[in-house]
Amino acid sequence: MFWRISRLQKGPEDVPASTALLVLLLMLMLFLDLVSTHLGLPGIRIFEVLLIVIVANASVLVLTAVLLQLFGYLQRILQTLTALLGTSIVITVLAMPVLFGLQTRMDNPGGWGILLLVFELWHLVITAHILRRALSISILLALLLAMGYKLLGYQIVGLFVMPVS
Repeated sequence: MFWRISRLQKGPEDVPASTALLVLLLMLMLFLDLVSTHLGLPGIRIFEVLLIVIVANASVLVLTAVLLQLFGYLQRILQTLTALLGTSIVITVLAMPVLFGLQTRMDNPGGWGILLLVFELWHLVITAHILRRALSISILLALLLAMGYKLLGYQIVGLFVMPVS
């Protein structure tokens, strides 16, 4: 089901409204984010990586709930959050080999960097697709909101990862 959402063939409305599934996916996502963030930021202490992962995931959950409330679709929260988490897991698992490849070539990422960018763009499109269906909005507005999600994530990482001078 999440693979089909990732290919824009299904939407969040096709996901079961299950708290148990949401919690299971959240735990899996936290673990995968911990691994992938540690790979992407190898110089950061594990405690800081854990903080980044928790704050970033909590921010997405809260932002989604706020948007659903503002648009009058709070009843869609379980399905929307489950779709966002499930598709994020799909992208993270598919991108994991790229992250491993990048870790060995941080000085010259080349094709690995391009592949990671492709996964980031795909994830952006998936997020926009889910938000468009969940909020009943245009694809343009959904893309803008999805970019906001990405920028929020980058800002959160920036709070914890300060450049060394």
